[in-house]
Amino acid sequence: CYKSFAEEKTYTEAGQACAADGGILAMPKDGETNAFLASLAPVVGGRWFGLTDADGDGQWEFADGQPLTNFSNWRVGEPAPDDETGLGGCAGLYATASTWNERDCSKLRGFIC
Repeated sequence: CYKSFAEEKTYTEAGQACAADGGILAMPKDGETNAFLASLAPVVGGRWFGLTDADGDGQWEFADGQPLTNFSNWRVGEPAPDDETGLGGCAGLYATASTWNERDCSKLRGFIC
């Protein structure tokens, strides 16, 4: 089961909130799951989900430790550091086109568990 939270948190705080609720940040590992999660995300602002390259080595990893391999839905030009801060490392989901973008992990966003 999935739950979308409008309350804005950093990526780390979002993961902690999911864990406190007995869950984990959502992981869209296939197109069907990605489309469903996108239906839970607002058009503006997006939502954190469980995918990160926190160490900046270019190897993206899901919240459960599995590497990003077969499915991805990056927006054109992504992954790329946050336009505002120049930092990156965490993935967000937008409802429009169900695409992903890379953002600074300290940015405040809603999230999906």
